Amino acid sequence: MKLLVTGAAGHVATLALAALQNSHQLRLTDLKPPRSMPSDATFEQANLLDASEEELARLFHGIDVVVHSAYVPSGEHEVYSAFPPQLERFEAELDNVRMAQLVYRHALASGVGRVVMVSSNHATDWCELSEVHVRARETIGPLDLPLSDNFYGWAKASYELLGHPYACGTFGRRLEVVLLRIGSPYPVRPERYETSAPTEEGELHRPSGRAGFKRALGTFLSDRDCGQLFVRAVEAKSLVPPGAVPWVIAYGISDNTRAFWSLQSARDALGYQPQDDSELLYADAVQRLLSASAGRLGDPRPPPHI
Repeated sequence: MKLLVTGAAGHVATLALAALQNSHQLRLTDLKPPRSMPSDATFEQANLLDASEEELARLFHGIDVVVHSAYVPSGEHEVYSAFPPQLERFEAELDNVRMAQLVYRHALASGVGRVVMVSSNHATDWCELSEVHVRARETIGPLDLPLSDNFYGWAKASYELLGHPYACGTFGRRLEVVLLRIGSPYPVRPERYETSAPTEEGELHRPSGRAGFKRALGTFLSDRDCGQLFVRAVEAKSLVPPGAVPWVIAYGISDNTRAFWSLQSARDALGYQPQDDSELLYADAVQRLLSASAGRLGDPRPPPHI
């Protein structure tokens, strides 16, 4: 198939491209070229928010599936950091919602069959921090109400919901929409969790110490599982039962023992079969940091069950 990948120079897109490049024709776009250009791929430099209607029409022309990974950063470092203040991140995140709308609209107009949208686990930050980590619930599913306590997560949830009218066929035809709530597609660094880190003024609370390590084990997404997830999202033949709206939310994590997000929709709708488990990959660190003798590490509060 012919694929358009936006934000192609980003980390998640790089992992996806490594798995997609041998089976599909790739048209890539971003503010800068990827560090490693896949063979036979073409690249068009573009800022989707500033591009003209004609430029966008050319970018989407002849495309079968769009993988949308482009993103306008709203923080200097990460979701939880203090700068800029959380309240001042709205406009940047609203631009991300606008960009998602441009992708959906031009995909629809250009005859694209499917949009694979890179969402995030942060769409349910509030559910995780206020319910899972205090043992009020065990897992979060893809169709649970997406509640976040920050604008980054709100924006992700917004362009998930934004895709539903397009999938319903409201605008003339049904556009298949797959929303991937990516977990943590980076190696776990156990040394970060040797001690608990206090929450600084202006930062959002996050687990640290042993609790943070347990969370990292639960959210881990290996490179090969990430690549497989995107291949499944692009190639899955039948997303939903006949007559159902072709709109699928799927979490993107490996087959982790400590997972607290449900992989049911990823397995059932996409055929995703993750191969890795952080509990095994980081077994030495698990023994060192989570054994009974490591009780001095982590938060003084009872650690979450994850």
